[in-house]
Formats: sequence, structure tokens, C-alpha cells
Amino acid sequence: MQPDATNEQNHLEESLHYLMINVLVDSLESQGFSVCADHIGGLRKQPAPVGGFIPDIEARRKNEVRLIEVRTESTLGLPQTRELLAGLAGECSGEICLAVPFDCMDAAEQLRQDLDIDFTILPCYPFVGYVGLPK
Repeated sequence: MQPDATNEQNHLEESLHYLMINVLVDSLESQGFSVCADHIGGLRKQPAPVGGFIPDIEARRKNEVRLIEVRTESTLGLPQTRELLAGLAGECSGEICLAVPFDCMDAAEQLRQDLDIDFTILPCYPFVGYVGLPK
């Protein structure tokens, strides 16, 4: 891949990451969650660090807590993703979720098996503003 094509791909995935966070925040708030989210600016607070890591989204509703990390195709296989999921799972008593584009479901499932960590996979269809059923 040419350097310009690589930069364009990185920009597209970064944009997809932000779009997925916004879609998830909208979905969670419509379900009655109070949401802190990283990377979206505005008046929202950033999630608190958990196990030395800051999740993309922290959602709370009564006694229910969800920490959600959003990954795209190029970031799903990074060592940092493995470390982050392990860190969140080791320190959070709530639900840990990994949100990925719908076409990354197989890779997310493989990651869950490799890590042997209990986390929920959320398929996202960001261009239509939809979060699929948890897997």
C-alpha cells in the first residue's frame, strides 16, 4: 500500500472509531444509561481509569456498569487491545464490552477465545446508526 493510501486508511478507521462511539453513546442514552465517553468532545466527561486504562465509554444505569472499548479492523489485533481488555476485566465488576464493525465479528470472537476473558461483543453498523445484539 502506498503511503498516501495508508494515511487515508488510517484516517477512515479513525473516523469510523469516532462514529461508532457516537452511535453507541446515542444508543446507551436512549436506554437510560448515564454515559461518559472519550474522543467525542463536548460537555461529556471522560471515563475514569480502570486498571490503568481508560475505556472509550463508561455507561451506568442504577447498579449496572458497562465499560465499552471500540475497535476497528486495524486496532483489533494490536497488543494494546489485549492489554486493555485484560486490564478492564481484571478490575471491573461490571460488564466489559468490545464494540466492533459488523465485519470484524469473527476476529473479535477469536480474540475472546485467545484471551479467555468474558466480555460481550457488540456488532456496530455505524453508517445506519445501529448497534446489533450482543454476542
